[in-house]
Order: sequence, then structure tokens, then C-alpha cells
Amino acid sequence: MKSGLLCRALRKAGDQVALASSCLPDIDPKTCSLGRVAASSCAACATVCPRAALEASDEGLTLVPEACSACGACVADCPQGAIRLGGLEALAVQGRRREVAGLICLRRAKTGVCLQALGLRALAALWLAGTRRIVSLTADCATCPDGAGLDFAGRLGLLNQLLADRDLPVMVWQQADAVPHGLPLIGAQDAAVNPLRRALLGGLAPAPARDKPLARLQSLMARVPPRRAFVPQIDPARCTGCDACIRICPEAALSLIKDESGEMVYQTVSLHCSGCELCADVCHGKALTVRQCHFEAPDVALTSLRCRGCGVDVHVPTAGPWATSGLCPICARSGHHKRLHQVLT
Repeated sequence: MKSGLLCRALRKAGDQVALASSCLPDIDPKTCSLGRVAASSCAACATVCPRAALEASDEGLTLVPEACSACGACVADCPQGAIRLGGLEALAVQGRRREVAGLICLRRAKTGVCLQALGLRALAALWLAGTRRIVSLTADCATCPDGAGLDFAGRLGLLNQLLADRDLPVMVWQQADAVPHGLPLIGAQDAAVNPLRRALLGGLAPAPARDKPLARLQSLMARVPPRRAFVPQIDPARCTGCDACIRICPEAALSLIKDESGEMVYQTVSLHCSGCELCADVCHGKALTVRQCHFEAPDVALTSLRCRGCGVDVHVPTAGPWATSGLCPICARSGHHKRLHQVLT
């Protein structure tokens, strides 16, 4: 069983490697799904790591420092933004003119950035900052140990699908043999900005603790209902109405409300959904799935009833099997109400 987040470095004798080092991932247990909820099955960072430097188990996460290359794949794929790695969690174009930005591979320059670090959220942040074309100078990703499993074109395609649904200009990726001189490069933001200097330069308010560029992009106006990056969907035939998904969702993407007619419904508002899948992890009926690049899920109508077996007031999906049985899902499955009936008669 997982007892919070166990993120430890496997060290050789005498080797003192700090997790907070700028060249190793630093995972915040208060933000990480594994650290917050024992039921979480999230292993996004370990799954995407091309060098198996992160290992997920029932005990939590284990880091193998000597295997880590600081490519940033874990940062790009973490749904909760819980990983910091040398500033790769806050990529930006280093210059005022940002419409066309260059990216140089780590194997070509010490200050370069691996394509692995450009996840969907990072791409959304670059687009919002004005970048419309990325010119990359990379090594051979197919033979690079850090390129294993990389589908950058697929990531960019997902972003462009979200943009196209909103009639917004898409982002173009161009591979080149050389980056034009003077082209601003994509790199890590300087997180250690002196607040006094910030005030002198314009009195800017501090940036929010967790900026959500993907949500901001998806909130842009569209003529027709657009697709969302991540959409939780409830299957009424399997849902038991336990509300566990609503209580666990860290982004409040799922809620129990009354609709315009005054009827109780489960409603999905997936603008802020991160795709962490905690809702699916805690759903005992396996009624919840999180779909990628999909239209908003319809409301799930609910019926309120008092169980004739145990007398408990519950609400269950109207289109599910429990609404007409007169029994709560627990009584219907266990059948203990039948034994109680025999005793009473």
C-alpha cells in the first residue's frame, strides 16, 4: 500500500545526490497525485521516462539518479505540474519577438532543451505568449536514448486540434539543420526574479502559484462547442451515485448540481481537468473514463430514492439499473435485504 509519496534516490556508497538539484526532478508530494491520495494509480512520469529513471510501485515513486538525463519528459507529462527540473516546468521564448522561436537539442548545446520537455501544457503556454512556429535543431531523436517513445508531432497535433476548434491559428513545427542567427530560443524562465526589481520595472503582481495555460487557451471563445483536452465521462449503467469522483477531483471538473429544471444531475465542466484520472481510480463501479480531445460530456440525470432494504436516502443515475429497483446499489448487490425480510415474516 502506498503511504503518501515515497520519492527516494538510490545512491551508491558515499554518493550524496540531492533531489532538489537543478539536474534532477524535484517532486512536490503535496501536489503529486500519488502523494495526496493513496488510491491514485498515476504513473505518468515513470511511464514516459525514456531511461526508466523513475519507477512507480505500490510504495510510491523511486528515482534512480544515475539514469536521469534531465530531458524533461516527466515534467511535460505530469498532469498536476508537481515536478520541477531546472526550470523546464516554465519554458518561455527568451526574447521580445516570439512569433518564431528556435529550439536547440541538449546534444547540440549545453543550454538546449529536449523536445521531450515540450508537453501539451508547455506548448499552450508558448502559443499564448505569441509563438506560432517552432524551428528545432535536434539530433536523431529515433536513435537518441532520450527520444524513446517521443511523439512530438502527436502532441502538437492535439494542441492544433484544440486551436482549430476555436478558429485560432495553429502552431507549426519545422526541423532545420541550423537555427537562424538571432532567432529567439526556447529556454527555462528565470524563476529567481528579485521582487524589488520586479516592482521597479513596472510594479507587476507576482505570478500565480500554478498557472494553467491549457485552461486559459481552452477558455478562448469558440463559435460552436469545442473539444476539451481531457473530459471525464460517466457511464450511467455502471455508476452507483456514490459521489466519490466529485469529492476527489482536485480541479472541481465534476459536480453534483440542480439543472435548470431543478433536477439533480452530475455535471462535467472539464475546462480545468488535468487528466490525472483520480476520479477513475476511486470509482468502484468502473463507471468513469477520461477521454482526450473530446467534446464535453452530457449531464447525467439522477433519481433520488429511499432504499426499501436499508432505508438510506440515495441518488442514482436515472438511466442506470438502480433507479427502478427501489434498492440502493449496496443492497441490490449484497441481497441482505432478502434475509431481513425472511426474519421479519
